[in-house]
Amino acid sequence: MLEEYKRDLKGLFLFALPLIAGQVGQMLFGTGDMMVAGRYSTTVVAALGVANAMMGPFVMIGLSITYAVGSLTAKARGEDKGSKSMLATSLGMSVIIGTFLQLILQILIMNLDLLKFDAERGELIATYLQWCGWSITPMLIFQSVKEYLQAHDDTFFANGSILGFLIFNVGLNIVLMFGMFGIPELGIKGAAIATTISRLLMAVALIFYAAKKMDISWNFEAKAFKEMIVLGIPIGLGTFVEVMVFTIVTVLVGKMTTVASASHNIVLNLASLTFMVPLAMNSAAGVKVAYEFGKRSAKGVLTQTLAALTISGSFMLMTALIYFFAPTLLLKVFTDDKELITYASGLIIFVAMFQLPDGIQVTLWGVLRGLGKTKTPMLITLLGNWMIGLPLGYYLAFHRGMEAAGLWAGLAAGLSSIGVALSILFSTHYKGLAAKFAEHQGPVNS
Repeated sequence: MLEEYKRDLKGLFLFALPLIAGQVGQMLFGTGDMMVAGRYSTTVVAALGVANAMMGPFVMIGLSITYAVGSLTAKARGEDKGSKSMLATSLGMSVIIGTFLQLILQILIMNLDLLKFDAERGELIATYLQWCGWSITPMLIFQSVKEYLQAHDDTFFANGSILGFLIFNVGLNIVLMFGMFGIPELGIKGAAIATTISRLLMAVALIFYAAKKMDISWNFEAKAFKEMIVLGIPIGLGTFVEVMVFTIVTVLVGKMTTVASASHNIVLNLASLTFMVPLAMNSAAGVKVAYEFGKRSAKGVLTQTLAALTISGSFMLMTALIYFFAPTLLLKVFTDDKELITYASGLIIFVAMFQLPDGIQVTLWGVLRGLGKTKTPMLITLLGNWMIGLPLGYYLAFHRGMEAAGLWAGLAAGLSSIGVALSILFSTHYKGLAAKFAEHQGPVNS
């Protein structure tokens, strides 16, 4: 077992490296917007953070549903079944879900006045959402193709293209926001247009690559579509309820001072950036565990899970220490404003507190997805965030005078409870799974 664990640890780490680079690259799209905006206007930084937080649930629920593509394709490979129609089916699913999410986003934009932002900030938020909303479907298409390729151990081109287009996006942000080469100054609208163009080109490039590289059937298969929806919807809803908590926190902070809102947005970008590594492990574990599950190898499921948790846990422990001992150094990357740095330093301590449990919970989400178990994790995520995290954060912020720091303290408590509950769930489910495989295959294979 120890030798297999070491082998899987090394293999998973090498497999995950391109995924980590790709996840960080995707996160840096928003960070790049924020860094350019930080040199443009503090008001735009505050509005951009709120707009991204409001768009976040739409993006994440769509992306999370597409994660089912990788797990189902990998499981089919483990079972020695064909998966040629999986890509075309996933593209159809991406268009359907993307169109639906964009319609819901338009309804939100039309009712943005209900949130009672000040006039200037509300107009900036609406502008960004209106233009960046067009990027949802291309992003889902890109992610679906990426998941399909990943399930076939092809990870370099998709993730490499993210890094290439990241540079393109930052450059286009500068040109469109500030106005260069005869293009008028567009401000926050320029940031949204730059992101939409970049995501559209990424999707087109990856489809052409997959069509050339893989043996694909372009037939839409109803059975595969149903499997994706059944597995993917609980993943999407689980992600939605978690992202919505961060969205509500961002909106609540957005009603505080501009310094509080801008500080929160910078810290949220930092937290989201480090979250990309365990999120990449979520993606890798979802594929590798699903493949072992398809082979009916309980030992393989366990060693891949332990390897994924080791990598995520080690990284998040390291980032927690950095957040504790060097917050100012990190914050200076985003701003030179001493008032913002001082306020944000008080928030980042709570981010450090939930790094390890957050890494554990998101990794186990991927593991459980690989085992076809998504409904119970969704309920655990709902309870941890909405029954513990948000109520506690609201109490600390508005009844104990902690302001934004109180909301972050609540988030830390909620995510920690989810990490503990998912650990118990996996342990219980794995014992039953191992016994089931042993009964059908005998002790040697199991």
